[in-house]
Amino acid sequence: MIRWSKGEYSFASPWLMLFDNDRGLISFTDPIFGDKYFIKTPQELIGGILVIYCSMCGWLLIRKQRRRLMFFNPFTSDIRELPGSPYLDTYCFSAPPTSSDCMVVGFTTRVEWHVYIHFVGGQPSWRKFRLNICGDLHSFHFATLYRQNLYALYNNGGLGFIDTGNLDYTWVESPCVSAKRNSLMKCDQQLLLVIVGVFGECVEVFKMNDSKEWEKTRSIGRYTIYISRKACLCIEAKTLEMANKIYFPCLHSKNKKVVFYSLETTRYHTSNVEDESFGDFVGTERYLDPHVWIEPSWS
Repeated sequence: MIRWSKGEYSFASPWLMLFDNDRGLISFTDPIFGDKYFIKTPQELIGGILVIYCSMCGWLLIRKQRRRLMFFNPFTSDIRELPGSPYLDTYCFSAPPTSSDCMVVGFTTRVEWHVYIHFVGGQPSWRKFRLNICGDLHSFHFATLYRQNLYALYNNGGLGFIDTGNLDYTWVESPCVSAKRNSLMKCDQQLLLVIVGVFGECVEVFKMNDSKEWEKTRSIGRYTIYISRKACLCIEAKTLEMANKIYFPCLHSKNKKVVFYSLETTRYHTSNVEDESFGDFVGTERYLDPHVWIEPSWS
């Protein structure tokens, strides 16, 4: 690996970021060129359990054991703690914490279902709203702010949303598409749902139409999707070779390259040589330590 410093990097893609708590290091893997960089983990984040909730514009929303929720920018080493809040299942934020428009949202299903909202540029507190939910929900995943609605997957299958323009914060459920590994994300002017088989044997992408129904699509055009366990990114590809692909946080066991799925070939690859392909995750290695995709940013 290479010790990273500003100006000595490639920026064709977000990097796969990994916290190595045992060695006190943060490593970054460039999925396009295969370069690896590392920096020292800030002392405040070493030791104990660290949970990553969300990634956007070079910032992470994380919680360190026995500490408050916080924003962390690994490229500037900036750490910003948020006001105390109860333990929530999932979080998202609307803009970097340096922006006056930054809003943090979290869900909880303990005892009762609530949504908590904090405006970073406003009062140092959280606003709590009780959700009007019917049915047996157990957990929320991939909270996503899209247009005027707040969406989240529940039970890793169905989708619900809150119209933030409606002050009663009613939770509306849409039909379940699949109970497999689902990932929800915002992509330009669309809301996307990616469904992956348990062993990667199938990959499907759906987009939400104006009637809030899922439509299967076979192409995401000039965009690239980056999936991790806690957070997903969908950004415009920097090069034509990166477009219409889905990158995963796993490496091929032989060549140690990052694995991606091509919606054009409907196969997995580890480079832009399309004849080097395989059909599922067999023969790959997945990260166990806290990891996430992140876009390098110094603001």
